[in-house]
Amino acid sequence: MTDPRTEPTPDATADATPDAAPEAAPEATPGPTSEPTPATFEQRMGDFGRRAEVAGEKLGREAQAAGERWSRDPAVVGAAYTAGRVWGLLVLAAGLWFFADVTLGMDMPSVAWRDLWPIALIVVGFAVVLRGVAGRRT
Repeated sequence: MTDPRTEPTPDATADATPDAAPEAAPEATPGPTSEPTPATFEQRMGDFGRRAEVAGEKLGREAQAAGERWSRDPAVVGAAYTAGRVWGLLVLAAGLWFFADVTLGMDMPSVAWRDLWPIALIVVGFAVVLRGVAGRRT
């Protein structure tokens, strides 16, 4: 009897003797195991979620850095204060108008809103021009 530990395996014998004719290997037939399987919907959505999370975190860091830069710029801070004051005054004026007309019963002239929107555009345009002129001075 031969010792199985010292007996060469069929693969080792074929590799050790180059003159021996190798057995014919079965041809690889294309099938479902030879091509990578497409990712499932859940896998694609998970990958999309991870990429969106990374992009969102990057965008958040950039927005925070821009906000910090702008908060230190005196021109931006001044423009924000001016815009806040203008909008506050417009809302206050509209509120006082309706208060006097409805609550106090004062006979205020009726104003058609369709006639006011061009004036609002003019005011906004004027504010943009003034802000541009003020930005050049500094």
